[in-house]
Amino acid sequence: MSVEERKHCELMFRWALLVIIVNAISIFFKGIVFINIAALIVTVYALYRMVVYENKNNRNSKKYYDCRGLPK
Repeated sequence: MSVEERKHCELMFRWALLVIIVNAISIFFKGIVFINIAALIVTVYALYRMVVYENKNNRNSKKYYDCRGLPK
């Protein structure tokens, strides 16, 4: 495994861990609406980062492609 792949795997693990922690807090404090909304927002943002932004094969990724969909 190359250094870049290893770095990418660690980043994906951190995002997944963040989602698990935030949703566990949300389950623990079920009655507080603010925490549930924050958990939803963090989960959606983390999924966006994992599926769109950090994905080399996705042409919507602003990290790897420009606004026309061409590689940077």
